[in-house]
Amino acid sequence: MSVSLRHPRREDASAAAEVLNEHSRRLHGTDDLTVTELEEDWRAPELEFPDDVFLAEANGTAVGYADLMPHGDSTWLDVRGTDEVAYGSLLAAAVKRAATKRKEHIRGWAAEKDNALRQAYERAGFRPFRHSFRMEIDVGGDLPEPSWPEDLAVRGFREGDERRVHRAQMDSFADTWGFSEYPFENWSHWSMGALFQPEHWFVVESGDDVAAIALCRVPETEPDLGWVDIIGVVPAYRRRGLAIALLQHVFRHFAALGLGRVALSVDAENPTGAVRLYERAGMRVARTYVRYELVRGGGD
Repeated sequence: MSVSLRHPRREDASAAAEVLNEHSRRLHGTDDLTVTELEEDWRAPELEFPDDVFLAEANGTAVGYADLMPHGDSTWLDVRGTDEVAYGSLLAAAVKRAATKRKEHIRGWAAEKDNALRQAYERAGFRPFRHSFRMEIDVGGDLPEPSWPEDLAVRGFREGDERRVHRAQMDSFADTWGFSEYPFENWSHWSMGALFQPEHWFVVESGDDVAAIALCRVPETEPDLGWVDIIGVVPAYRRRGLAIALLQHVFRHFAALGLGRVALSVDAENPTGAVRLYERAGMRVARTYVRYELVRGGGD
């Protein structure tokens, strides 16, 4: 089968989303994203559309997708497809384009059970160097009542909280692996764009200080699931039981709405002990992802 690559046009969003969704259905049994969400990705401040996006086609049908997103000292590749033959060409094109970004690292990721994509990364000169987990919990039945530290109170997000929440997120994640300060404008694109559901955002305050945040949503592709995009505690308020109390608050919030599960993504080697915290809260690893890094001289 002959595969050709091109940069997509805006009107290709539906075909590109279907490639990503078919890939996700094959591995996980669920769609990955909506067309609106993909269009939002293409409008990201970090991405140069269409040059940073590739569509692979066979006989006029889309069979593969790749994009690249600079973040901090790295350019991250997202390569997926419905035909494994497309992986080599997509990775080669994405790596060549990523080299023009002049970042220190070129990195990508694949689901642990996606053997074809993992092998393609390794053939292209990448090596696995880190992992991340999707962790889940069933929230039916009785759930623990949060025990809030003294002088701290949780409330819903209110209009006007935007910059304080942004600052709290930056401060909460500054000591995690791969952190890079996001300007407010970039953060607002990702956090307050197509995925923004303020009814599922929570702020914990101590007087005038924001001590912790939980930024959550219900994905259109998994309507029985509460997804935690961000849960963070500002360093000055750590080691007081605040993180687990906020997590339990989120569990109870989504359970009250009739949802059956809550999930989040976490760096498997997170230095703040997040994985252990989530396990103590009753969460389990549902999926594992492998992160890859290009070895210089081994594929570029």
